Amino acid sequence: MTNSTNWPLRRRNASRKTLSLPTIAIILMIAYLLLTIFHHISFFSSVHSGIDSKRNQNEALNSGKFIPTLRNKKILIEITTVGQSQYAYFENVLDSFRDLCEAGAKVSLHITTTNCDPKPKEGDPECPLYGQSSEETLENNYSVEKIDQLNERMRCRDPDGELDVSVRLISPEWGKQVVDNHRHVFYDRINDGYDLFIHSEEDERIRPTNVLAFMDEMNKLRNLVGKNRIADYSIGFLRYENQMVRSDKRRVVWEFEWGNEVAQTISHPGIEGRYFTSPPKHHQGMFMATREQLIAWKTRGPNCKFDRPVRRYGYHRERTSGAMDLYDEDFCNVTQLLPLDSLEDLYIHHMPDKNNQRLPKRVVPTLDLHKRRMGVLLKNDPYKKLWVDEYGRYNGIKMFIDERNSTLSLPFDLTNYKNYVSRGGMLTKEEREEWEYVQVDKEEEN
Repeated sequence: MTNSTNWPLRRRNASRKTLSLPTIAIILMIAYLLLTIFHHISFFSSVHSGIDSKRNQNEALNSGKFIPTLRNKKILIEITTVGQSQYAYFENVLDSFRDLCEAGAKVSLHITTTNCDPKPKEGDPECPLYGQSSEETLENNYSVEKIDQLNERMRCRDPDGELDVSVRLISPEWGKQVVDNHRHVFYDRINDGYDLFIHSEEDERIRPTNVLAFMDEMNKLRNLVGKNRIADYSIGFLRYENQMVRSDKRRVVWEFEWGNEVAQTISHPGIEGRYFTSPPKHHQGMFMATREQLIAWKTRGPNCKFDRPVRRYGYHRERTSGAMDLYDEDFCNVTQLLPLDSLEDLYIHHMPDKNNQRLPKRVVPTLDLHKRRMGVLLKNDPYKKLWVDEYGRYNGIKMFIDERNSTLSLPFDLTNYKNYVSRGGMLTKEEREEWEYVQVDKEEEN
């Protein structure tokens, strides 16, 4: 009894073993070493992964494989402005070119400009810049105050990007053909390692997406036709405007009388069924080109002469800046190609948004052109699925009801969307043929 009674007392009163300070120090040191080793392994694994990624990119570059990125691409841009009457639009253009730099591109921007003398003297030649008299122009040219503001706006924060800006003053005696001077800018620098050359009017919003899409599509085209035929073609663009007379201000194209051009795909060898072209007199307001194209177009027949300005009186600037001569069979005879499956990346915003009002019968919503293109794609391949992953599962835009309060109204029918997803993101025949402009006409008649 005594032993059984005293046993718990001895257990409770037994001396507790405590860790000595040296032991604790050793344990902490081991833990520290383990953590240090773990972090070093993670760090070197990350570095190794980065090195592998960089090595893969370098191998791709060394092999000539195109990488669809703007980073470290070298881009030469020439924009022609006449006076300052459209400077508000041009500011948006400049913002887009700053965005190119922030995406890692190395941009050299040349602004070619001219204007009439606001105080002409007797005997001075008559200024041919019609529609740009001093009364309509905010400033004669770029004031130092405006240049000072642009110095702040046209800098680049991205460590890989560069943005160099020059303003070139040209005689107003060129008239509207002042746009031709972009050819000096291009060909004087043709061997300076530029990946891309861009010329545009000052009211065309060229986004980084447009630039990357052109380079990517040109690379795809080169793989299809080979380098010997690449100068016969150029990836084209379509200008759109917002239809300001409507409450929804939808995007529309207006410059052509669209017939069956979308369905009449280009049938040239190697690119059958992949591209279409806009109706004749292709006016883009801008164009892009690679070095190999520019070199070939210098001597291209029948009368391209793309490397030098040619004075032709009564000559409209759209022939050059809009790339109309480029696609004209009497001049450069280059075939414009618009990809059936990615045209949305090649729309250029003509920012005045007013020309469509002059040609209301030619207005076509960009959504209608999209439907027509989807119809042609399905005609070429009835089982076509654009918006699916490698396993055939829909990977496009997701839409779902996310209202957390079940007592509130939910007037949403997702039946059409769910069916669309089940088809891999392709429209039905009925959906493709429900034209937007027909609906609007009926609404306006009522």
